[in-house]
Amino acid sequence: MEFVRGLLILATCLQVASADANDTDRYTLPPSKVYIQPCQRKALLMHPGVIDEQRMIHRHGDFWMEYEIQAGDGTEWLVLCDLATGNIIREQKLVDDIY
Repeated sequence: MEFVRGLLILATCLQVASADANDTDRYTLPPSKVYIQPCQRKALLMHPGVIDEQRMIHRHGDFWMEYEIQAGDGTEWLVLCDLATGNIIREQKLVDDIY
């Protein structure tokens, strides 16, 4: 009887251990979104200031982050970062129309 109880306890422990291993994978970001934080840091290093808006763009299987930054000198910038590589792929100074 003790032997059977020992086997049941062992089987339960193994199931719990495998369930814990699967739970950690559930919280990892997919490879296409690993660079969210590094992209934000790089954008702010290029144009120190405050991020007014940020949005994720998904097109044809690629993911990008777009940041609108209000720089410390008053200029506004649009920065696009590739989430697959963590590299800034475009930056553009936003200009107000004066009429």
